[in-house]
Amino acid sequence: MGAILDLTESLKSPAGMIGAIVIIAVGYFFVKWVFTDKPDDEK
Repeated sequence: MGAILDLTESLKSPAGMIGAIVIIAVGYFFVKWVFTDKPDDEK
């Protein structure tokens, strides 16, 4: 619980907001990469 409170406190600073945006973007592109249709290289 303390870690969540520390995270929300860090989001109030400009650096924390930038960090959150970067983490969300990385997560978004990772999920997008995982769920894309891969070419059939395994055949």
